[in-house]
Amino acid sequence: MSLSLFGADVKATSGSGSFLINLKYILLSHTLHMVFLIRLGQDFYRIPFVGKILGFIVEYLIRIIFASDISCRAKIGEGLVILHGHDIVIGADVIIGKGCKIFNGVTLGNKDINQTSLDNQPIMGDSVTLCTGSKILGNVTLANNVVVAANSVVLKNFPENAVVAGVPAKIIKNNE
Repeated sequence: MSLSLFGADVKATSGSGSFLINLKYILLSHTLHMVFLIRLGQDFYRIPFVGKILGFIVEYLIRIIFASDISCRAKIGEGLVILHGHDIVIGADVIIGKGCKIFNGVTLGNKDINQTSLDNQPIMGDSVTLCTGSKILGNVTLANNVVVAANSVVLKNFPENAVVAGVPAKIIKNNE
């Protein structure tokens, strides 16, 4: 169940185990509200028949309220942190690992719109950070602990601990 991952999302967002601090984030953080809707939509999609309709409604609410196009069918690991959650695009077949951070303006999606999203969307490892405006397009894999700099366009795979930047992105540093 995706809602069971929401506790880890709250702790990752607040950076605290304190009940009161976590409660403050749950009540006041609009990005945490978006993560909650994503988790709710993921659970809805698991329900036969009516679940697809409910999931679609949640995706529509995310579009209207947060100006983001996030598919609740994407596989997203626990500890998701979204910062400044607007203008984010996450495709239906994207896979995101645990403990990832996503800033505003990030796109995870198809490189070739003439192909289906299946096997045409990115896979993120654990603890990947996608900075503002970065675009990760096509069937690419970012290994654990990769940082994608602001406004970079990723079109190929990158190994663990790499910091990548540019259009197209290339390794500018290795954080080993």
